[in-house]
Parts: sequence; structure tokens; C-alpha cells
Amino acid sequence: MTEERFFRILEVYGADPARWPDDERVAAQAFAANHRADVVEATSDEMVLDELLDRLVEPVIEAPLLERRLLAQLPVPTGLPAWMAPSAIAAALLVGVFAGFASGALTGTGADTDMIYADAFTGYEQDWVDWLGEDA
Repeated sequence: MTEERFFRILEVYGADPARWPDDERVAAQAFAANHRADVVEATSDEMVLDELLDRLVEPVIEAPLLERRLLAQLPVPTGLPAWMAPSAIAAALLVGVFAGFASGALTGTGADTDMIYADAFTGYEQDWVDWLGEDA
């Protein structure tokens, strides 16, 4: 047990050896016994803190009451009518559905697809089939 590790255990777990980690308790107690002069002051300071912390009573908070209190303190939004949010959602839904159907109408099938590819590559000097290579 190093001095640094012992004082870290003392700082984190307090002066009561029962609270120290099980796997380091014996080594820490041996260190304290061998270095009593160095440990006495630090241990007494930690014991005072332990006593203060032991006196604290954990408050019992009812979650529903706390929730109601917090919600009651929230500001109430003003200025926007209640119908605006549902209307905005409905408008976005309609635009999305329209865009989905419109994009389906723009894609061709069968012979139309060949014409779309041909029209796309007519500005080039080479034949559009050369651009597609062996996949055509």
C-alpha cells in the first residue's frame, strides 16, 4: 500500500475501515498501523466529516408532488394559437405525400426509361450507350 493510495482511500471512503474496499482493507489498516504519526491527523479530519455526513437525513421527495411543482413553475407559452402546431404538422405531411407521389410520376418504366437516359446524354458527342459501357 502506497501512501498516496492510502490517503486516496481515506478521502474517498472515509475514516471507518468498514467502508474501505474489501480487497484493500487489510493493506490499508497495516499501512495505518505502521505510519500512525502521519495518519492520525488525516484520520481525525475524516472522522469529523464522517460524523457530519452520518447526521444528514436523506430527504424524502415524492416524485408526483415534485413533478407538479416543477410543471406549475414552467412558463405558459403565449402568442401562438393552439391550432397552429397541428396545422403545421398536417401541412408538412401533405407536402411530403405530394412530393413522394410526384417523384414516382417522374420516373419512367420500360421504354420511357430508355428515352430518359437518351435525353440525358444527347448533349455529349458520343453515343449514350458508350457512357454506360458493357452494362447497356
